[in-house]
Amino acid sequence: MGHLALAENVTNSLELDNMLFIPSKIPPHKVGNVLDPEKRLEMVSMVADKLGERYSVSDYEIATDGVSYTLKTLKHFRSEYPNDEIFFACGTDIFATIESWYEYQDLFEYVNFVVVSRSMVSFGKMLESIPEPLHERVIREDQFAGEKSGKIILYEMPPVDISSTDIREVLEASYRKANLPEVVYEYISEKGLYRGNE
Repeated sequence: MGHLALAENVTNSLELDNMLFIPSKIPPHKVGNVLDPEKRLEMVSMVADKLGERYSVSDYEIATDGVSYTLKTLKHFRSEYPNDEIFFACGTDIFATIESWYEYQDLFEYVNFVVVSRSMVSFGKMLESIPEPLHERVIREDQFAGEKSGKIILYEMPPVDISSTDIREVLEASYRKANLPEVVYEYISEKGLYRGNE
């Protein structure tokens, strides 16, 4: 539900034409077992269908061989939309690790980043974690002037802080049902996903 709140808030606030969900095939930063990508794609597609016409899903990373490096994905979508403003939305917790991303310096040639506040990592803590040269790219949402790429936009939103790890670790069905979209909860229950080592 936290991811959906992020998607809807950013889409509405920045007046985006389309919010694209892109499930990764082999996430480079995930450790341990990762659920079958086709099942994750199916769950995300079910949710996007419920959100409305501005929301869609791409199987680009799942259909592409190898690890899902963000740089490869951004190059692809920049080639698809050469003249558009493109944004990559993520939380402060994820963006704080950007120095470990594959060829992270090149990412800003292709998109603007929308970095959304999360309670576990403040904007201040995130800024302390990222390389100093990136600080000159940082702006507030109201300072954005329509650049196609290159900016790091700090976006404050009401806290909805439920991580995928929390969902997997907490076993009570009532908790899962309260914090997952109904169609996803039913899919997980029907397929028996996220039990034991799945």
